[in-house]
Amino acid sequence: MNKKIYQLILVCLSLCLPSLLMAENVETIIAKHIEAHGGLEKWNKVDAIKITGQFTGFSIEKEFMAYRTKSGEYYANFYLGKHEITEAFDGKKGWTIDPWQEINYARRINKAEENVFAQKAEFTTPFFNYKQKGHQVEFVGKEKLEGLDVFVLKLTRSNGKVEKWYLDANTYLEYKCESNWVDFATEVPSETFFDDFRTVKGLVFPFFVERTFWQRDRVIQVKNIEINPVFDTKSLEMPKRDEIKELAFLKGNWDVKMEAWTRRGTWRDVGQTVSNIDFTATNILQEKIKLERTFPIDITLTYTFNETSGKYRISLLDDLSSTFEVFEGNFSDQDFVFDNSVEKKETYTQFKLSEIGDDTFVLTRSVSLDKGETWQQRDKLTYTRSE
Repeated sequence: MNKKIYQLILVCLSLCLPSLLMAENVETIIAKHIEAHGGLEKWNKVDAIKITGQFTGFSIEKEFMAYRTKSGEYYANFYLGKHEITEAFDGKKGWTIDPWQEINYARRINKAEENVFAQKAEFTTPFFNYKQKGHQVEFVGKEKLEGLDVFVLKLTRSNGKVEKWYLDANTYLEYKCESNWVDFATEVPSETFFDDFRTVKGLVFPFFVERTFWQRDRVIQVKNIEINPVFDTKSLEMPKRDEIKELAFLKGNWDVKMEAWTRRGTWRDVGQTVSNIDFTATNILQEKIKLERTFPIDITLTYTFNETSGKYRISLLDDLSSTFEVFEGNFSDQDFVFDNSVEKKETYTQFKLSEIGDDTFVLTRSVSLDKGETWQQRDKLTYTRSE
């Protein structure tokens, strides 16, 4: 072989060898890490786990429960200090009920929280099938951490977030992780420590997890881990706030009988129409209905709840006059009554939902020329659920 060619090959090998050895080192370490947790064959048979134990936050220790699934779903219920917290994640998006935010109903989580929920959804660490998840891993080196020999791995998640993992060089189990966390929905750096590893049906889990960030300290002490429990994915659906649940009877497709109030004091049949009422968002209910008492009108009614006033707020838009009106109201006995007195108009309009049943209700419209002192009926719509 030509001496120059031979030297060139040696140079190329010397350049490539470190990266090849490093790649091999990463795969070897991860393989031993997974084996230390029970082995990939056993883990591939796990579809879900249920964890119960104690959670400590703000120096208050209370019960903790969490479900995690192979597909990255997560559902948990625990107390953070004095407040009960519920969290849910479908692998991409999630919600939480977190009274610490002064929101007592479910809200969607932000981007920083999505990253945290993805971490919470992991069975143990993110190294299981990490390539299929779109993660990347680099070998940083071997170090001593608090007197312990550790392998240091840099994990870059598919969302671009970077974590540093320290694996015990003797057991290949995780000892510490540095990652982004959240404090009151704001991203912060954190350190997580893992201890008290135990075997459950051939699988190895840390039964003690402590996380620190800023001045916070959170501790999970696991009492029991159930393998492949029944997990109802309906629990991942974002729940409606209690006030909106009260209006859920409106949801559906309806056949509507239309009647008008006559000067003789009787109702006159003015035809039939249809209505569709559905949730356009978790806490927003919307109706679309076509009316033709004299001229055809397409009306959109939107029902929401106003925390400030403690009343329901209903908006009405009709395409004939391009009028947008705002109504407020609440339940009165068995009826739901709302009017537009909030707009301070000369003439008030009032709607009343009454005779509410499983498959029917009545909507009446009345007007007042004396700012709500007296009301005159104008229209009645009888809704019957269509098949």
